[in-house]
Amino acid sequence: MSSHEPPSPAPAAPLAELRVFGVPALVVRGVEAPLSLKRAHALLAYLAFHAGPVPRSHLATLLWPDATEGQARARLRRLVYTMEETAGFPLLVAEHDGLALRAGHVQTDALQFARLARRLVAAEAPDGHALCEARAWLPRARSPLLQGIAFGSEAFDDWLKAVSIEHELLLARLLERMADALAKGGDLAAAIELAEVLIGLDVYREPSYVLLMQLHALQGHSAGVEAAYTRCADALRAEFGIRPGPQTEQAYERITEELRRRWSLRPQRPGVRFAESGRGTIAYTVLGSGARALVICTGFVSNIEIALEYPQLRACLDALAERFQVVLFDRSGLGLSERLLAASTPDALAADITAVMDHAGLARAWMFGSSEGSLGTMRLAVECPDRVQGLCLFGALARGSASADYPWALPAAAYDVWLNRLIAAWGGPVGLETFAPGQQDDPALRAWWARLVRHSASPGGLATILGGLRDADLRADLARIRAPTLVMHRRGDRAVRFEAGEHLARTIPGAAWLPLEGADHFWWCGESEAVIEAVLRFASP
Repeated sequence: MSSHEPPSPAPAAPLAELRVFGVPALVVRGVEAPLSLKRAHALLAYLAFHAGPVPRSHLATLLWPDATEGQARARLRRLVYTMEETAGFPLLVAEHDGLALRAGHVQTDALQFARLARRLVAAEAPDGHALCEARAWLPRARSPLLQGIAFGSEAFDDWLKAVSIEHELLLARLLERMADALAKGGDLAAAIELAEVLIGLDVYREPSYVLLMQLHALQGHSAGVEAAYTRCADALRAEFGIRPGPQTEQAYERITEELRRRWSLRPQRPGVRFAESGRGTIAYTVLGSGARALVICTGFVSNIEIALEYPQLRACLDALAERFQVVLFDRSGLGLSERLLAASTPDALAADITAVMDHAGLARAWMFGSSEGSLGTMRLAVECPDRVQGLCLFGALARGSASADYPWALPAAAYDVWLNRLIAAWGGPVGLETFAPGQQDDPALRAWWARLVRHSASPGGLATILGGLRDADLRADLARIRAPTLVMHRRGDRAVRFEAGEHLARTIPGAAWLPLEGADHFWWCGESEAVIEAVLRFASP
């Protein structure tokens, strides 16, 4: 390469891409060049971040700090020659004893991202296309710059650290801007996802937690607010032995108080009613005012007040309440109902449903039974067919434990082991890896679920309730069900095997079978829209 060579015209499109996010690479015409030397990548990156030529003497000292000036300059010449031979075209241009990247020949991913990020941060109202482009960049932009590039140059390490800090600050500003834009556009879930990314960049940055609290508050999600504040406090205490600063504390108190005020003024907040049964009072609530009723019978964790606080679940219930009177209740022994140390058998659950329907003035209703709650709805359909307009079953089963002719459940001994483990961990976010594997790491879900668990039952009450499930067996009754029945089951369900759903569908006369994708046992997790649409379609007049 001669300093006197005429400048070559810039190509219509860059000939090469320099990737500095993560492990660096030089991609020439779509193929990664075998540029194995760390100093080659370091040189290209350093020049990419400098607008003009950099003196050879500076580059030589930067790359070979322990060599004499003559040795370092000679090594620089050999390095440049090797790089350009490998690339197959002249990467650099010499100007006045300095080197620069040849204009238009090489584009750098970090600089592309930086231009987009600055444009979005400065925009009053970022457009949707730019936001989508920025989100596509995020997985790469979160990677460290020039990962693995170190060769004993303190000056180069200091430069790389400074560039990395500048990039992280820009990335943080971009994430805040994007989260704000998405929240204003109504996509709170996506905004929360970006806030979590922001926290991942710096777990000690308090404004990131404040942003997350604000976004959860917009959802009306008090558990999410509490979880965000607790994470912030725990991180600061563990690392520095300090509490969150005054601004964070004030934001938390302000947001919490605003949520309390909103909930107290919320006109659609349902009231709790109490029905009398032979086993004491049953707490229930009614959402919606449709001509038809839909009684929802859930699994062994239940507290109707706390359940309604979770936005994702509440949104699903509200969607059903547009067409139905949705009846949600706590079976005997759970939540706000009578705390009895008695097994929750299918017969007892059917009696609870009947008591609630009588108190609510419902002669007939559709039943939505999920998990072991399905056993009570099926029993009611057999014993009181005039009360059941139809059955919608999700993640359901006919028998609580395995037998020779029913291999789709845990053997009784294994069931007891599982139950003992559940009791030992009771009070925390137990079982989410089984019930909601797709969302088990969501801090807001974990905080809300742990609270719901604590207010559902005592460990002793849980043992009694689930003892009834272990011994339940409705197989002999399935052929007697005459109500229209829809059976839904996710293929990857970890709590109740897919085959248990198939068994119900082929055994209940005339049952419709709807296999679904996913692994979440909670019907309101994952692709919940498919569940809601199926229920509305099946139960249409």
